[in-house]
Amino acid sequence: AAAGNSTGAHGFHHSSSTWNYVTFQFESGDRMEFSVRGCDYGLLTEGDQGRLTFQGTRFLGFERQH
Repeated sequence: AAAGNSTGAHGFHHSSSTWNYVTFQFESGDRMEFSVRGCDYGLLTEGDQGRLTFQGTRFLGFERQH
């Protein structure tokens, strides 16, 4: 996916003491890790599927598919 594009992704998350990190796995099998704000991090559950929006390595949003 090119920078700024949205693509299907699966979410997996873990945290450290300072930052919240989320690893998204794309339909292609590739993975990318992003640091996210606490308010966004709290809305994610491992295994969520949906549309990830990012620019370069910057997380912009995630829209869960129902």
